[in-house]
Amino acid sequence: MVFTGTLATGWGATAAYAEYRRRRRVRRRERYLEGVRYLLDDKPDRALEVFLGLAASDDETIDTHFALGSLYRRRGEVDRAIRVHQHIVSRAGLDPRHREAALTELARDYFRAGLYDRAEKLFLELADAGQEPAVALAYLVRIHELQHDWAQAAAMHERLRAVGVPDQPGAIAHHWCELAEAAIEQRDLDAARKYLRTARHEQKDSGRASILRGDVARMQGDPDLAVQYYRRVVRRDFHLLPLVLPRLAEAVRQAGTADVFDESLRELLRNGVGNRSEIAYAAIVSGYYDDPVILECVRELLATDSDLRDLSCALLPPGVEPSTEQLRSVAGALRNVVLRHARYRCSVCGIDSSTFLWQCPGCRSWDTQRAVAALEFLPRAARPGAPAD
Repeated sequence: MVFTGTLATGWGATAAYAEYRRRRRVRRRERYLEGVRYLLDDKPDRALEVFLGLAASDDETIDTHFALGSLYRRRGEVDRAIRVHQHIVSRAGLDPRHREAALTELARDYFRAGLYDRAEKLFLELADAGQEPAVALAYLVRIHELQHDWAQAAAMHERLRAVGVPDQPGAIAHHWCELAEAAIEQRDLDAARKYLRTARHEQKDSGRASILRGDVARMQGDPDLAVQYYRRVVRRDFHLLPLVLPRLAEAVRQAGTADVFDESLRELLRNGVGNRSEIAYAAIVSGYYDDPVILECVRELLATDSDLRDLSCALLPPGVEPSTEQLRSVAGALRNVVLRHARYRCSVCGIDSSTFLWQCPGCRSWDTQRAVAALEFLPRAARPGAPAD
């Protein structure tokens, strides 16, 4: 009888506990649906209170809270995302995996909010002790780039390399080139040469590093060496011609070898690196077009571009070729047109810029800007296919 009574008591306790858990699940579901209704009714603060209350009492809803925090961040409601992830981090007895995930999300919240010092602190903690340091290190690279702390950005790339992430020598080379440019501005040429050697070690064929090495050579009174660097750049990276043309012209002027400039352009044409129209456009974009070979390229541009050909025919008598002075005037007028429009465009994300930027401000890619492929006479809103406001 005693055994039977004990058994009955045990069954009763089990049944009571099962009923308690069932009611708890029902209440939790009701609260969850209540929070969803608040979200649908565009009452995010009320929804946040409900969901944070659920997180405080139930481990089973933690994935929902991660999703909620991400939703808030994508909607731009970063302050609410921070509250969600801070609440998860502060819970006692939280599974270490969940805590690391919450810290990562919280660091992303801080990054999205522009609180880079807080984001950096958390990402450093995750990079040193987390299970997935590569994610944290990649964010640290972005933070240091945004803060123009190029040495630290390069150091974070080194740590990424150490944890097995594929090398990004181009990005690292640009970091050292940024430091070299700052040193050149301060006339610290020894430091600039040191940084450029490191950049060349990372990326042997860095066009930017070669341009800067040419700049340093000119500043040190060796224009012949500068010419060699500049010519090497345009042979290998023709898209950098708008940057190099004025530098090359100045270097050959200092060296007293004006014929080298024309020979450099003819070499590009002979080797098929660029055609006459492309050279003319690069010269117009750069603002340097007072050269016989370039003016001949401008003449070719007038003959091959349909819009310019019609304009030239309207201004000149039939069969009359424009004179040298007229070509200079046309180049200057086209330069004014170029200055009113975007001159460069990112080949990755398509963002436009009026000045050349080594790093795209949109997608943060390096060395992806190219001169706009053709002259654009219409304002952006008036171009065919332009999106409506």
